[in-house]
This record gives sequence, C-alpha cells and structure tokens, in this order.
Amino acid sequence: MENQDDILLGGKVIRTGHYKADLSRPDINILYSMMLLRISKGYLSEETSFLMGMSSDIIGRLEKLLRKRMTAGILLGMVAGLGERSFAGLIVFSSDLRGGYFPCHMVRTKRKKIIEHALYVMDSIGTERLAFKLFEQNPSYIEFPNSEDQKLKAVREILDVELNDNWSSSKTPIEICQHCSLLTDQYVLPRHVMKVLGEMTSRRSYPKLLLNKSNEGRKITYEKVTS
Repeated sequence: MENQDDILLGGKVIRTGHYKADLSRPDINILYSMMLLRISKGYLSEETSFLMGMSSDIIGRLEKLLRKRMTAGILLGMVAGLGERSFAGLIVFSSDLRGGYFPCHMVRTKRKKIIEHALYVMDSIGTERLAFKLFEQNPSYIEFPNSEDQKLKAVREILDVELNDNWSSSKTPIEICQHCSLLTDQYVLPRHVMKVLGEMTSRRSYPKLLLNKSNEGRKITYEKVTS
C-alpha cells in the first residue's frame, strides 16, 4: 500500500511517502542490505536496476514494498550488477519478534538536500518499532549544475565515438557505464549514461541505438542500427 502527504515544516514543504506491507525478518534484512549497498554507492534505485540490466525499476518497487517477496537472488543480482564481491549489513531483531510476517511501514521523507528512509515494524502488542533508518542525498538537489553539464557532455562525446567506430555488438548497461568511466576523468554516474542513451535511442538520424528488451529475465541491451 502506498500514499503520500505534504507537510509544512519551518516554512518548507516536506514530502513524505508511506509504504506498507507484511515482511518477514529475512525480507527486512535483504531490504536493508540492498538499500545500504545502493546508498553507499551514491546510486538511485533506477540506476541500480539499470546496472542490473533490468527494463524496469525493480529496486524502487522493492524499496516501496510493492513486491511480495524480497529474494536473496535479487540481492545477489544487485551485488553482481554493482561489481561487488560480497555484501554486508544485517539487523539484530528484538527477541519478541518471532518467525512469520510482520506489518511493516516504510516512511520516506524528502527534504531539500536529504532523503530519509525509515522502516518500522509492528510488534506483537501493536507497537511500531524502528527497524532501520538510512539517509541519502536528494538527487533533485544539484549543487553544481555546470559540473553536471560537463559530465553529460563527456558521456555524449564518448558514446558518439563508440557508436560510430566500435559498436559492433549489443552492449549491456554495465558495460557501457564502465566504458564511460574508464575514458573520462569526470565522476560519471549511471544517471548520466542513462540520459545520454535515452537521447541516442530517440534520434531520428542514423546511426542510432536500439533498446532491446529480452523476454527472458527482462534484461536490456543496446544495439547499433544504421537504417
């Protein structure tokens, strides 16, 4: 279940999202591990899903508690997609939280610079207890707009050269991002690559890129088309 409300705090509008679902202790641990890894990398949920090769934001849906199960397979896929060898991050639960599923409430509060994620678990007597709280930078807050423009320009130049000279086979999102990172001294994030790839797939002239969505596993690749 999902809903949002806006509150006025200190003369500023604070947007808060509320997401509710029943989760098990393993579900909560997997969710925490995934969010901790994503935030430590400085990635958005859609960037993480993109690096995993997903055609939709599966990580964002998990963080909004919109999927019924948090599987270890998704976590391992995320670890591999982000180029990590392992993951860490477990929560020690109160002993009165036994096996089974618990009503959980994710509260996401967006401020100007920071987004706060707090997951509450309702215990056996109906009291909400904080399971974890994580903070990340609000992507809407861009401190240095000129720097963002320079990063996008660098990615455009790299991918234009690649498209014209070296794009002989379909490429995965992580391959494209790694290539861009290697060829620029700018701190390029997946969001910059995603934006430029969107521009290149929507071109009316050729050569351009075609976004391929696999029927198996919902994986995506980018292919060069010349006509």
